[in-house]
Amino acid sequence: MELIHFLLGIIVCTTGLFVFLAENPVHSVLFLILTFFNSSAILLLLNAEFLALIFIIVYVGAIAVLFLFVVMMLNIKVATASNTFKPLAFLGSIFLIIQLFLFLEKSFTS
Repeated sequence: MELIHFLLGIIVCTTGLFVFLAENPVHSVLFLILTFFNSSAILLLLNAEFLALIFIIVYVGAIAVLFLFVVMMLNIKVATASNTFKPLAFLGSIFLIIQLFLFLEKSFTS
């Protein structure tokens, strides 16, 4: 059970990272929907069924679909950006994840 929880947490962190690393805005919204689904799966593992269903109904059913509709209606052109930001953002996010794990380890071991 803890392994499933840990794997879902890694998937949530990864898809959350891909929300802003995806070049296509439609792909970014789809990663956001996947993040919400995985978050609701974590809530199901924690026996919070009502919150899991609210995540799916409210966030995926309303907000994320609205984002997807707006992005598709705007017809955003994918601009070619320099690649200097993505490695910097990736390294910064890895640094923050390591800091979070170190903080949680220190707080739970004492």
